[in-house]
Amino acid sequence: MRPLSRRGAASTAQRQNRRPLPDGPRHPGRRRSSESDQAQERRSGAPWHFWLVVIMATVYLGWRAVEGVVWLIQWFAGVIS
Repeated sequence: MRPLSRRGAASTAQRQNRRPLPDGPRHPGRRRSSESDQAQERRSGAPWHFWLVVIMATVYLGWRAVEGVVWLIQWFAGVIS
């Protein structure tokens, strides 16, 4: 068993050797910095231009599906006649 240091018990020495959290100490009731709030907002949702691309791709693929159905109808009408 290791002898205790003069400064305190082993549990105190363990607490002193811990690394600090990356964000720094947390204090209840204190507001975090505006930089971290902005970073959190950026991570919360996709940017508007991503949704624009999704909508345009949906419209394009929907139109191509309509053209495909029309082509199939015309092809079957030509085969039957």
